[in-house]
Amino acid sequence: MQNTQKIAVRRLVEFILRKGSIDARHTSEHTALEGAKIHRALQKTAGDNYQKEIKLAIDIELNKQTYIIEGRADGIFIDDKKRTVIDEIKTSEPAFSELLDEQIDMFWYQVMCYGHIYCQQNDLETITLQLTYFQTTTEEITRQEKEFTKEELKIFFDDLTQKYEQWLIFKANWRKTRNRSLQKLSFPYGEYRAGQRELAVAVYKTILSDQKLFVEAPTGTGKTISTLFPTLKAMGEEQAERVFYLTAKTITRQVAEDAVEAMKQKEMKLKSVTLTAKDKICFLTERNCTPEACPFANGYYDRLNEGLWDLLNNESQFTREVIESYAQKHTLCPFELSLDVSLWCDLVICDYNYLFDPVVYLRRFFEEQTEDKENIFLVDEVHNLVNRSREMYSAVLSKSKLTSLKETLDKKQTKLIRALNKIEKEFDKIKQICDEEEKEFVHQNAPIDSLVKVAYSLAEKIKEWLPENQDYQEINQVLSVYFDLLNYTKISEGYDDHYCTYVNCQNHDILVKQFCIDPSYLLKQKLDKGKASVLFSASLTPLDYYQEILGGGEASLRYRIPSPFPKENQLLVIEQYIQTTYKERESSYEKIIASLTNMIQQKKGNYFVFFPSYAYMDSIYEQFKKQHPHVKTKIQASMMNEAEREAFLADFISEPEETLVGFCVLGGIFSEGIDLKGSRLIGTVIVGVGLPQINHEQELIKEYYDREKNQGFQFAYQIPGMNKVLQAAGRVIRDTNDRGVVLLLDQRFSTNAVKRFFPPHWNQAKTSYSSECTQQFLQQFWQ
Repeated sequence: MQNTQKIAVRRLVEFILRKGSIDARHTSEHTALEGAKIHRALQKTAGDNYQKEIKLAIDIELNKQTYIIEGRADGIFIDDKKRTVIDEIKTSEPAFSELLDEQIDMFWYQVMCYGHIYCQQNDLETITLQLTYFQTTTEEITRQEKEFTKEELKIFFDDLTQKYEQWLIFKANWRKTRNRSLQKLSFPYGEYRAGQRELAVAVYKTILSDQKLFVEAPTGTGKTISTLFPTLKAMGEEQAERVFYLTAKTITRQVAEDAVEAMKQKEMKLKSVTLTAKDKICFLTERNCTPEACPFANGYYDRLNEGLWDLLNNESQFTREVIESYAQKHTLCPFELSLDVSLWCDLVICDYNYLFDPVVYLRRFFEEQTEDKENIFLVDEVHNLVNRSREMYSAVLSKSKLTSLKETLDKKQTKLIRALNKIEKEFDKIKQICDEEEKEFVHQNAPIDSLVKVAYSLAEKIKEWLPENQDYQEINQVLSVYFDLLNYTKISEGYDDHYCTYVNCQNHDILVKQFCIDPSYLLKQKLDKGKASVLFSASLTPLDYYQEILGGGEASLRYRIPSPFPKENQLLVIEQYIQTTYKERESSYEKIIASLTNMIQQKKGNYFVFFPSYAYMDSIYEQFKKQHPHVKTKIQASMMNEAEREAFLADFISEPEETLVGFCVLGGIFSEGIDLKGSRLIGTVIVGVGLPQINHEQELIKEYYDREKNQGFQFAYQIPGMNKVLQAAGRVIRDTNDRGVVLLLDQRFSTNAVKRFFPPHWNQAKTSYSSECTQQFLQQFWQ
């Protein structure tokens, strides 16, 4: 890492001088891309004399160290009065007259810093600073100018940097403490498990060589600690400034927090924050981010730095509970406080969204392109990112949602109603095409430009309408439509040949979706914002598929840990005589029930059975209950909240006195990310090969990869299906001492087409040709 640290002018100004409240009505919704476009257009019209995007930097001495304060002036020119003028361009939707005073002050403070640097370097006694404000909805330009002397700007700048000095001292001292503790840190669990040391070494080398690493490590190998520990060791040697631990589920965030706690017991000094979704952590019963409705938003920035100082000097692990208690103490919004403290943290534990999602990613870390790559990304359970990223980079509009909004508006809202009529007409034209083709589903590679255009225009109308109608009763319905429109127009900006647009006219609605079939290049762009990335999961077979589909590119590294568990501890049986294809379903019931009976008769204990659908599961469950009224069973409901889920799992106790069979859905909440160690689960039955149900989207994926790679069926169906199977099977053996059985109920498991996707430790699978044969295998295993 470089010794001379850089501080961005904008960061400095915002951190020390920002005042006022959080107000959702005053946030700009247009993107950096749009802003840059407008900047370029304004710079172009300013004439040849106008020098644009001028980098300004100055060295200053703080805390006995040199820092570079730097930024870019939008424009510098000599005007007709021979004055030197620095121009600062700002773009946003509200009219200039509607901006809050504190917003305008922030604009001026930024350009005053540029003025100071320019005066010092060019020995100017006075300078003119100009603010150019472009209102995006009306394209109206407002200009203001102020004259400053070199002395006035110096006083302002010195005061600003002195106020920042205590924070820099804190940061520098903490960095030394952190690095010393990380250099001394030993592996927290004493002994490495089989495969852990090799994985840790691979992760460490990946970071040193600034690469991406894809890792498959079987369940129970301790992936979290094996990736986090070497990453923090590298950070202690100044190989990085910050680590992002990205997960798909709350439960895996908890595992990362536990790993931090274990290292803290070994005297590690580290500041970590766990980000919780805004709606979950909000103190209000219904979230309303305006100063009138929320005391935690009102005057937030006036109290923030005092609250931050208290938090940073008294705590190190900013879990949800810690954030909430300090937010209450200082009357601060807990969500914004967690984001603001993250800038001072060494480790950020959060959902995939905060890096990958084009709408909610953390702008404070990933907006600006910097040459200094200081972040390392650890992406857990990364097989989940395939579908999650397709959703993140896709966008949908629903006609019925727009119509129902129009029906709730009162007649006075003429502007909005007119704009809604326009977009409805567009939907009617689309519907006409479906009717002419006599199809409910149509798709094309190109976007529907006319729809994008009216969506932009409706979004602008709602944007103008919102500030004046904050008390409107149905405001949440308006906002929901508004965010759909913003998402749709935002996705349209990056639309290319990895997308297709489809129309679905079913269930009395018309849905239009910009569907991102292949998000790999978008994921790559995000991963490239880090110095190095480690992407890991218990099931990444085949590795080359995941490497490609998750944006690894050909240059990334791959690593697979062999299963560390004794082979003789698991029995894997393919029941070759059972067929579960849709046609054969009804005739499979008896055989499946016989198979379950077989399993539970050989050993008393806890078992899971996974089915490809709720309907299939319900049918077998009913018949199983009839035949075995005394066997204790549980069945997964279609919508279970966290408490219901916990209650379901709580019944799977250690050393049970009677057998319990849990009926679950493959790919559902119980088929991955749960940890039932030892005798809490001793067997799993998987019915079918897990193929996703045939639907329009899966077929579009199949067509795309047939075209691109000639591997459509594998990419759309086989590999995602096998992943669900591997995850479900992975529930059984969680530890070196665990023993258990996995029965695969489907003749297709014995075909080469499916076996080629087995991980190496499944090579020991036995094939059974009858119920009696399986019974024999089970008896031998449990004896």
